Amino acid sequence: MSPLRFESTVDEAHRRRLLWTMPAGLYVLGTAAGPQGPFHCMTISLVTQAATTPCVLAISVEASARTHELLDSTRTAALSVLRREQRAIVRRFVKPQLDVSVEGDELRIEGTPMVRSPRGLPVVAEALGAFELAVLDERRFESHTLFCCEVVALAVDGAVLEGPASSRVAEPLRMEDTKMNYGG
Repeated sequence: MSPLRFESTVDEAHRRRLLWTMPAGLYVLGTAAGPQGPFHCMTISLVTQAATTPCVLAISVEASARTHELLDSTRTAALSVLRREQRAIVRRFVKPQLDVSVEGDELRIEGTPMVRSPRGLPVVAEALGAFELAVLDERRFESHTLFCCEVVALAVDGAVLEGPASSRVAEPLRMEDTKMNYGG
């Protein structure tokens, strides 16, 4: 093994390969223009806990995404944490949704049953858990905006709470579980 050497130019293939080694989850970020919609969800991988007091999640959203527009205007979102076996769900939300149906209290986006967070935001009904978020601050970059969001409510599947910490039931979906290399 040779020691690391920094080079003055960044090789894009090397940058991408090194970034792929960094652990990343895959989530569904739900937004809504209001309690009656319109509703929108997107696959997102650029999420991390940034602080404990208050509990803050940092999420990075592509500037051109519909979710960015809704998050920027409403300052709220809901993050669904999926199980490893739910990898097909994230593929439904990599492009803008065309199939949104609301019948009474029932909400489906791209055929996926949703529940609503306390503020009416869409959450994957069968998710491992979900966070309702309120934007505290943001930092804009050319391609993305980093939103720092306080966790204001959460829901957790009861099986996660009852099982041992090492239980597979509590394993979240990760980028490595799919052939995807980005969601944001």
